[in-house]
Amino acid sequence: MLTASRAERLLPYGLLAAFFCVSILVRPLLPVDETRYLSVAWEMYVRQDFLVPTMNFAPYFQKPPLLFWLIDLAWGVLGVSRFAAVLVIFAVSSLVIDLTRRLAVALFPDAPDIQRRVPWLLLGSVPFVLYSSLILFDLLLTACVLGCLLALLAYDRQGRLRFALLAGLLLGLGVLAKGPVILIHLAFPALLHPLWRQPDTGLSTRRFLAGFGLAVLVSAAIVAAWLGPALYSTGRDFAYGLVWEQSAGRVAGSAHGAHARPFYFYVLLTPLMLMPWCFFRDLWASRPWLRFRDGNGARSQDLRILRFLAVWLVGELLVFSAISGKQPHYLLPALPVLVLLLAYFMAGARVPTIARTAAAMLGLFAVGQLAASATIFYRYDLSSVAACVAANSDAELAFAGRYQGELTFLSRLEKPLTIVEPSAKDEWLQTHPDGYLIANMRHYPDATRSVACSQVFRSGHLVVLNGDRATTLGADTPPDPSAGG
Repeated sequence: MLTASRAERLLPYGLLAAFFCVSILVRPLLPVDETRYLSVAWEMYVRQDFLVPTMNFAPYFQKPPLLFWLIDLAWGVLGVSRFAAVLVIFAVSSLVIDLTRRLAVALFPDAPDIQRRVPWLLLGSVPFVLYSSLILFDLLLTACVLGCLLALLAYDRQGRLRFALLAGLLLGLGVLAKGPVILIHLAFPALLHPLWRQPDTGLSTRRFLAGFGLAVLVSAAIVAAWLGPALYSTGRDFAYGLVWEQSAGRVAGSAHGAHARPFYFYVLLTPLMLMPWCFFRDLWASRPWLRFRDGNGARSQDLRILRFLAVWLVGELLVFSAISGKQPHYLLPALPVLVLLLAYFMAGARVPTIARTAAAMLGLFAVGQLAASATIFYRYDLSSVAACVAANSDAELAFAGRYQGELTFLSRLEKPLTIVEPSAKDEWLQTHPDGYLIANMRHYPDATRSVACSQVFRSGHLVVLNGDRATTLGADTPPDPSAGG
């Protein structure tokens, strides 16, 4: 029987599921990230080779394989579809909510109100709503960080070796989710152990760090179990691309697509991370700055935890600010830390009020997606050209310019596209009269007889060119932008 308390605990996940349904119905797969990652997962699935990720059927070293494995597992059970892939993302987003709640229980065991507020505060936060339904790696990384931290907390309080081994397993999965960046997120809890340990029941810092070192060794073994065979089958180019270009290159900002931004980039994003809760009067009425300075009525154990969370959060902000490559979602693993602080300092806010605000945020973003589906999303929906490419997948296919897997999954392609320079489009079409060439063009081509199909894409047109045969496909007129592609 579903009790009132259990129904209250399940309600955030029900609202999140409703939000996901709206997203699937009205939002296309967004290029280049979502379409690219599903294309990588599709290629692993169609090749039945789950060792080395590929894009356009060539080794893809920019991301490790855990998310692709999970999507392929869902496809193996439910069949290949966008819905099955998004179901994985929903499970990960739900897991992040639950693990954040469990972390609140572990850190504030005598504060049930904090534990009740946490799921709603996370569910309604702007960064979580923005990224919860997108096919990206950062929430999966967040789940691994939270799971590993919970295992380390259990190890500290019980001293059992199995919890250190479990932490190592989750740490290894985190590396397989998004690379060694998880070590940055977990270095702070490990090094700040004296701040949060229980003085009477916790392990000594020396013993705790020994357990954390064991966890790192276990994680290295897990990663080596994948990376060793992957490097053996692909050679040193894969190792150079994965280890150097994508790890060190992003730190230095020298890797292609590293998103180099100024030091203060994340400081500017701080108000966004606090929304909408920064508008609650109860947050500022609690005067959190006084709690950190002199306690201001906080219990000594609570004060230790609060200082630990604050130092962890500020430390991550500084480290990631020092790294040249920056994207807003890189800080998602720090969001649960911020939510725990908000949950403590919003003691004056009633849980129903917070829940209504979170539901309103989900509703607002759902309405925003509905509005975008009628005004903007058609410029990012590749389904029209993808259907055209799929219908001609037996022909020779080429892509002009830099291909990032935009069409492989959407068209269910089982062979690579030939990549040609944009300046060589005409030459390729002349030497492949029965082939099709896909090009992203700023202006609609004058030679309309060569356009097999097209659609508005971003600020230009995505077109499929094919000489005289195009006249049989009924594409002699430019597309009408108002028709939604």
